[in-house]
Amino acid sequence: MKIRNQHERMIAAPPGEVAALIADFDRVWPAQIGPAPRPQADGTYLAGLMVWAEVDRPGAVRAFRVVRPEELQAEHWFEVAPAGGGTVLRHTVEGSATGTFEAVWRDRIAPVHDRTLEALLDNVEAAAGPGRLSS
Repeated sequence: MKIRNQHERMIAAPPGEVAALIADFDRVWPAQIGPAPRPQADGTYLAGLMVWAEVDRPGAVRAFRVVRPEELQAEHWFEVAPAGGGTVLRHTVEGSATGTFEAVWRDRIAPVHDRTLEALLDNVEAAAGPGRLSS
């Protein structure tokens, strides 16, 4: 099963400030939904059922590849772009789920992912509000 999922929000702050917030998951991750991805000794991140490796991706301020489970092959990334005096913050997931992970993605991961991303965007928007960050 192919996966493509995208969330975006207009943030009233310059791109550099938005990128700095995305660099600090502990600051903007909606912990009420689930814990922020935790760095592991091998440089990967433990994120619920998944293990992510941070990767470089042209145009992205932060990007990850899912390295486990093998049945979920995906990349996801954050992009920032100046727009209308603020910044568009976009998160995209692309990949595929196979075997039992088709149902796991559809029934367990995707709904939590959508709630988490919208709450993360809310947190970035609040943290980047007027007077919260330096210009």
